[in-house]
Amino acid sequence: MKTADRLDAFAIVLAGIAAVNCAIFPYFMEKASIRVPVDDLLDWLQFYGDRMAAGDWLGYLWTPHNEHRIVISRILLALDVRWFGGGGTAFVLCGAVLLLGMFAAIGGEIVKSDLPRSWKLAAFALVILLLAPTHIVDTLGMPVLDGFVQTAAFALFSIILQGGETEHLVSLRRFATLVAACLASFGVAAGLLIWPVLVWAAWRGRLHMPWIALLACVGGVWIFAYMRHLPLNSVASPYDFNRLALAFDYAIRFLGLPWSHLHALVWPSRAVGLAILILGCFALIRESVSARPGTRLQRLGLALVLFSFLAAGSAALARVDVAVDREMPIRYGMFADLAQVGLLLWALDYLRRLSARQHGRVLQWGLVGLSAVWLGQQLAVGQFAIAEAHRYNDAWARFVSGAWTPDMLHYVYPDPDRARAELAHVRAMGLYKGK
Repeated sequence: MKTADRLDAFAIVLAGIAAVNCAIFPYFMEKASIRVPVDDLLDWLQFYGDRMAAGDWLGYLWTPHNEHRIVISRILLALDVRWFGGGGTAFVLCGAVLLLGMFAAIGGEIVKSDLPRSWKLAAFALVILLLAPTHIVDTLGMPVLDGFVQTAAFALFSIILQGGETEHLVSLRRFATLVAACLASFGVAAGLLIWPVLVWAAWRGRLHMPWIALLACVGGVWIFAYMRHLPLNSVASPYDFNRLALAFDYAIRFLGLPWSHLHALVWPSRAVGLAILILGCFALIRESVSARPGTRLQRLGLALVLFSFLAAGSAALARVDVAVDREMPIRYGMFADLAQVGLLLWALDYLRRLSARQHGRVLQWGLVGLSAVWLGQQLAVGQFAIAEAHRYNDAWARFVSGAWTPDMLHYVYPDPDRARAELAHVRAMGLYKGK
């Protein structure tokens, strides 16, 4: 009974820390919201106005934005303009619902696992801390970044919906898997990477070959249709050693988010990213060569790790030469969070077994201590997010009053003449007249 009491106490304290995180998250999300059309949102609004004037809904939805087909964001933008006056409310609501859906989906898998009751509670608390850090409020509060949450959420949903080997080839759940996988790429193009992840997860879960073949075929057709006529960034020769070294550094900084977003923490973030990469590769190789697949929860975790690693690799190859003067963009933080959550889900059974040993209590309360430090960091990051949002909102207010200062190249739009032209277009649509 003593051991059970200790485990329950450890889990309850973790749950309390997670509850505090849940309480501060909506506050920071509201305070750090950017409800003015800065950066790409000005382009989005002009494109929306032009396509609606031409009555071209299909062109509006399917025409790519850079390398992405942002169908979900364009639907949200249309709803936001018509229902909320273009203030970004539709994006915030969608992001919040998707994040809650991710919690529910992972929580359901944890509840169905064989973990003891106290470890289920502890696991869900840790998932909340890792999946809802305050740096995500930057993504939820800025409409042009919401696509990263959309892709992460639908990628997760597709992995979980795939089900087990008892699922029939033709079933509502399998159909929903395919739909969720398709929707993942309607956030940002990184969602295309979910198809090889689903094939890997199906193989390790010993699902039927017809289903694996169907996944490969549908995924191949979908990737071809998505990428057809898509403008792609030019990628230098993969045999360029210097570029490969830069790409590797980019990938580990990607995995080291959110710390790599700050100049002062770039080197510590490299250590974090490298540790995640090494541990994740070890876990993936071990699972792939093992004659006996891990638990469903472990396979789910490793599928998330694999998706995050593929996203890091593709971003490293495509973006390593872009905006080299900036630290790692925080918009990728959602994918880095998936890697952290995935490693946690994979490691839960090992942690549980270690905690049952002689000095297991040290491990348990060590996790509590790390979680408390993590929560303290969230308060500092949240204040930083609020300050950054204020800079965006203040720069916009000065811009619409007729001023132009160098900081607006970052906080409003990189081209002042085009920004003024697009502002006039947006105001002609009846939006942001008082802002």
